Amino acid sequence: MGKPKMKTEIVSVSITKEMVEEFESLFGKQLALPPTFPMIFYRYMDIPWQPQSPPILRKHHGTKNKELSVGETYQCQVKLEVKKQRRNTIFYTETLLVNDEHGEECARCVSYLLTGSQ
Repeated sequence: MGKPKMKTEIVSVSITKEMVEEFESLFGKQLALPPTFPMIFYRYMDIPWQPQSPPILRKHHGTKNKELSVGETYQCQVKLEVKKQRRNTIFYTETLLVNDEHGEECARCVSYLLTGSQ
């Protein structure tokens, strides 16, 4: 199936000390911010697509190419790609891309989701 990707507007997100403290209150003290840390950036983004039914997370992974730092601002964008549809279920991926001020990719978080269709 592999429909063309939809993507959000690029949003600037600055990592604050409070964001890190909130993350650590849930997951414990971190020596370095993990690859999945950018998932909290979703709260600052407007996702224009809405599934017909609540999505179910099948799996998730993050990769980090550069360390993320408090006080730094990152350019973030989410891309959606529908992989396939089977009967009343749609399988898709949502990828959060996090780039630095030079446009270099710092982190990528990929969520594999499914939702019902009508």
